[in-house]
Amino acid sequence: MKFAAATIATSLIVMSVMSTPIRRDVNPALIPEFGVEAGVNPTPTGDCDGITGPNGSPILIPCTCPPDRDTFIQSLNTNVNAGFVVNNPSVPVSFPEDNSQASQLARIQTALVTLQNLNGPGIGCPAASTTFLAQQAAIQQGA
Repeated sequence: MKFAAATIATSLIVMSVMSTPIRRDVNPALIPEFGVEAGVNPTPTGDCDGITGPNGSPILIPCTCPPDRDTFIQSLNTNVNAGFVVNNPSVPVSFPEDNSQASQLARIQTALVTLQNLNGPGIGCPAASTTFLAQQAAIQQGA
């Protein structure tokens, strides 16, 4: 009887130590802003203006992009808590909260893959529907 009680107690301790840690939502202040508004200058084909391209003209994006910020944050939190993009599990994500260059780049990358896989693998909004790539370049240059 004592052996069974000790075994159960040991099992409970091991399970509590090995269980998945409780996750929390990311700090919204660290989530990069889109820098683009959805639905700008719609065309009859359902395209709207995104970021300005290298030729000086806006890159056309779906008019639903970027998504509602709250929807995006909810998806980002889901992905970060899972440790991978839920809609594309082969893509790992992290969201470190310090201000190092590597952490800032990791946050931008996580935001970008969340955006691009919002509704399924590769089904989301293009990078051109945000300024994420410009923000990434600025971080890489030390700005």
